[in-house]
Amino acid sequence: LASLLKLPHHLPQPITQGTISLLSLQTMMTYLCALLLAVVAMTNAFSVERPLMALHFSSRLQQTKLFSSEESVSFDSLDETLLRINFSVIQGAGIFESYANNALEAVRSYTQSFPFAAVLPVQPLTYLPIQMSDGSPALKVTFLRKKTPEKGSQDGGIVFTSRLVSEEDCDPGGLENYVLRIELQAKRIKEGQTIPKVFSEKQICLAFIKGLSETKGQELLAEGGGVVVDSVFHIWMDT
Repeated sequence: LASLLKLPHHLPQPITQGTISLLSLQTMMTYLCALLLAVVAMTNAFSVERPLMALHFSSRLQQTKLFSSEESVSFDSLDETLLRINFSVIQGAGIFESYANNALEAVRSYTQSFPFAAVLPVQPLTYLPIQMSDGSPALKVTFLRKKTPEKGSQDGGIVFTSRLVSEEDCDPGGLENYVLRIELQAKRIKEGQTIPKVFSEKQICLAFIKGLSETKGQELLAEGGGVVVDSVFHIWMDT
């Protein structure tokens, strides 16, 4: 404390009875004032630090919310199917349920890690994981615009869903020959859309398909046991 306040490191000599002088009183008052100032400074520093810690925690909490959503979307609220991709993987060893979930998770991991914003750097958008009305996870891409009193900030978007195809739709030739199939769909959200976003929708879907054949896409699909693309459909195939 003495070094911080630039005071001598030694205390004044003990004052014996009858030797109190004006100089001794001034020295004692100097030490008392310095001690009081130090206490006030420490109190202020502590009171400033607590709001800063609270602000830091609040900002971290808000940042976390950007990557998750409690929103639930109904299938009935979705419009035209823009893209459909069918995946397959020959069943390997192990428990079938675990094997199927790993394959499906690989497709969903690719969807969630896809850099949608990089495809359309000029178009403001968000992409967040959501939950469909049946409880299945999905990903929602929302196109944004400047909010006005007449119109909200959302300008349509796309919802990407993926699911295991039911056994009735597959070849039931025994589990040893069973081909696991996964269907991914991208459906248009027309809610809030005032101007068609055909160009943005097309660029996203075509880039999403291309990414499946690139290194990162292949690595993610391989983590699911060798998931491969069987067929691709999108509404721009004839254009």
